[in-house]
Amino acid sequence: MQMIRIFMIAAALTLTGTTAFAQQAPMGGSSEDEMGLDAQPGRWTPPSKEKREEVRKKVEAIRIYRLTEALKLDEKSSAQLASLLGSIDLQRRDLMNQNMDAMKDLRSSLKLPHPNESKLKPILERLEKNHREMAELKEKELKGLKDILTVEQRARYVVFQREFTREMRGMIAGARGNGQSMHGGSSSGRAVPGPGMGAGKPPQK
Repeated sequence: MQMIRIFMIAAALTLTGTTAFAQQAPMGGSSEDEMGLDAQPGRWTPPSKEKREEVRKKVEAIRIYRLTEALKLDEKSSAQLASLLGSIDLQRRDLMNQNMDAMKDLRSSLKLPHPNESKLKPILERLEKNHREMAELKEKELKGLKDILTVEQRARYVVFQREFTREMRGMIAGARGNGQSMHGGSSSGRAVPGPGMGAGKPPQK
């Protein structure tokens, strides 16, 4: 399970495109090329879209694996859950990308000395529409979960999702911290808890 945690740290960094890798020592057995590092120490290049997608799929596979264990799912339920979450996540990513584009357009329009309201209005309407669709997507997810999981499993799912998200954010924040290492050290010499520790971590085997 330790290798899974290390991969999750690397995956989080790859998916966010952070330059924190330039501050990290190479991971044993990892390919610098795969993670956006070239042959020169301290040099970092952004991962390609294809690479980010490849890593995202691996992270999703790990999430389903851990969900299957946490919720004690059988093979059929696990496959159904993976299909549901895959579909929901795809739609959610599309909406998030649309939101980012809309926000970019909004900022550009507001940089003008006299912003044109006729241009601002459709952008705001796009954001409002996406907000509604995000809420509808959440309802679709909850309805789908009810068709697959028992009440107890849904409760465990809610807890797992919260802890998994917190774990991923902790990994990213820890790696981005100045001088921090993936193994929990810091340049100040103070101990820093390793990412992914605590709830949501699968039992050691």
